[in-house]
Amino acid sequence: MPVTVVVARQAMVTEKIPVVGSLAAKETIQVHPFIQGQVIEHILVEAGQYVEKGQPLALLDTTDAHMLLDKNAVSILRAQAAVAVEASRLDVAMVTEAETRKVLERSRALQPRGAVSQQLLDEHQNAHARALAELGLARQSLALAQADAQIIARERKEIELTIERSTVRAPEKGLVLTRAARIGAMTSASSGPLFVIAKDAIVEFVAHVTETSFVRLREGMYADITLPGYSGPLGGILRLSAAELDPATRSGEVRIELDESNGLKPGIFARGHIIASARRNILLPGSAVKTVSGENSVFVVKDGVTDLRTVTIGARQDGSVEIMEGLSDGEMVVLKSGGFLKAEEKVRPVIATSGRPSAGNLAAAFPAAEEKEAVR
Repeated sequence: MPVTVVVARQAMVTEKIPVVGSLAAKETIQVHPFIQGQVIEHILVEAGQYVEKGQPLALLDTTDAHMLLDKNAVSILRAQAAVAVEASRLDVAMVTEAETRKVLERSRALQPRGAVSQQLLDEHQNAHARALAELGLARQSLALAQADAQIIARERKEIELTIERSTVRAPEKGLVLTRAARIGAMTSASSGPLFVIAKDAIVEFVAHVTETSFVRLREGMYADITLPGYSGPLGGILRLSAAELDPATRSGEVRIELDESNGLKPGIFARGHIIASARRNILLPGSAVKTVSGENSVFVVKDGVTDLRTVTIGARQDGSVEIMEGLSDGEMVVLKSGGFLKAEEKVRPVIATSGRPSAGNLAAAFPAAEEKEAVR
């Protein structure tokens, strides 16, 4: 009797792991205020805006800081005057010490000749000692005045830094995802960030895959992601996978860096697949494979006689089955392995015109049950 057969041919088989998830920022930056206990006066950006590094985001109240700055300006003038006074005193002390030293030196030179009495020499020595003490005191007073001036100058820098930090700025360029800052609110260390920024506005795909699929994933694998509103899938590369599985869900997180992220918004639902492996093997229509008690077989037609051949199957998708072992390239296989055929039966093979999968439909994935589990 005539039977329809297909010729077994090798083709490229691509195993795909289905993934379901959403878009998320590759790296988020939380912006907290440096100054605590200040009122927010102005909001300069909104969520959805792109900001540059250092760009002002919000302004805090600086009234108290400016009052301290004015007070510090007066303190600086007083400190400068004090330094000038002590410097003058030091000059006077230096002149006095120089004069008393000369007098003492002259008295010491004349005393051996009897021109200067011992009492007068002692008086000159005492005068010079007092001058030296006053000189040392003047130097210490000047150093103290200069130290006070430095402290006041440092206080001014701290006040100026407070005023500078009252402008909340973007630490890096990127996309403003959320704005929690509110006009009139008080900044606090216990509150959340005022702004959350997606660094460089880079968006990637984040998904959770089941345990059986997770162990097959490796960084660098290619992926295709389908987004709502886009005509075609976006390509991407598996950038990062979790170090461990969630013990509650038995799933692991994977992050896929997309080839193009301009215009993408975090939070969008998406689905796709990761290409786990690619190889060449024989592909047959699913109807050609007969499964009985867990054993897979096909009918091979050779010289007009059927031969029941046990085969090892691999991936399945779109009605096609991958044959790992048991079949050679070029052999004729019965298209529909029904119960009407038996081994060693004489038949007349008729080659099917469209029985073999086309070159554009050779992608294979894991069994449907696992795909459903991954989607859940």
